[in-house]
Amino acid sequence: MQTPYIFLNYQKLIKNIKDMANLAKEVNIDMRPHCKSHKTVEIAKLQIKFGASGITTSTLKEVEMLIEGGIDSITLAYPLIGKAKIDRYLNFKKDLDLRTIVLDYEHAKYLNKYFSKDNPLIAYLKVDCGFKRLGVKPEEVAEVVKAINNLENIVLIGLLTHGGQSYSGKSTLSNIANLEAAAVTSHNLKSLIVSCGSTPTAKELLKIKGVDEIRPGNYVFYDNTMIKLGVCNVDDCALYIKSTIIAIYSDYMVIDAGSKSLSSDKGVHGNSTIEGFGLILEDSNLIIDRLSEEHGIIIGHKHSDFKVGDVLTIIPNHACTAINLFDEINVFNDDNLIDIYKVKGRGH
Repeated sequence: MQTPYIFLNYQKLIKNIKDMANLAKEVNIDMRPHCKSHKTVEIAKLQIKFGASGITTSTLKEVEMLIEGGIDSITLAYPLIGKAKIDRYLNFKKDLDLRTIVLDYEHAKYLNKYFSKDNPLIAYLKVDCGFKRLGVKPEEVAEVVKAINNLENIVLIGLLTHGGQSYSGKSTLSNIANLEAAAVTSHNLKSLIVSCGSTPTAKELLKIKGVDEIRPGNYVFYDNTMIKLGVCNVDDCALYIKSTIIAIYSDYMVIDAGSKSLSSDKGVHGNSTIEGFGLILEDSNLIIDRLSEEHGIIIGHKHSDFKVGDVLTIIPNHACTAINLFDEINVFNDDNLIDIYKVKGRGH
């Protein structure tokens, strides 16, 4: 096949999906996994098949992809801002289990005017658990919930948070999971769903009383960031970028995968433990030192070990970003190509 391309190991994909689903089932916690990691109908359907109660999205394009694929329980975990996006949301079929988020009372009040009693907005309140990105502070939750409940066109069903700081590697996953859970479980609002999520903290969250659902995404593939965080082993990773050596010089090699294949991501949310732009399975001592758009520069090679035309297998630093750079995913059972998944969720 022509490189660079995505190689997805089907057996590992299925194992990763089943393992997380089984862990959640054992403790009676819902799985509503994120599809932003894979952006495909096929993998979303596998997640539903093995126990997910619904799928979480980040974009309206992902929502549209899932609806067209026949999935009818969807969370848009991204704020609706702007009439064009709200109109798209309003045009979705009314018989779906469709949910989104509100950021605070002002955002809820803004959305209230676009919806009605007959067609209310079903939403979670976004809570910031210390990541400092979006949402109300934990100490503001009770007051904001009370205010939103007075809006006639908003139906608040839960509290939703994301421990994105778990990707930095600056604290233990257990500590961050506890912070994440505490932000949405400490309010004695038993009528509201407690929704937490990130792949690094997912398994820790399953140990915490009061969590109702988790929303991991990257777990279907895992990647070099997850390896460095200790979330998984190299053998757990299901997704690779295949790339060809196109030149060898005295102090470096060049491959045909650059920032438009591997991305320039050196660790989600600033993980400083990652060196280079991916893990090369053929020799983990090699470092993808820099990228241009269509070139990757590798240092640390031994000339006798490689030649021009050799194909390398790379675990990307961030699988989700790599997926968004390709039109399709080549799915393999061992070394046999068994399917091609179209990345239909690209765009917004």
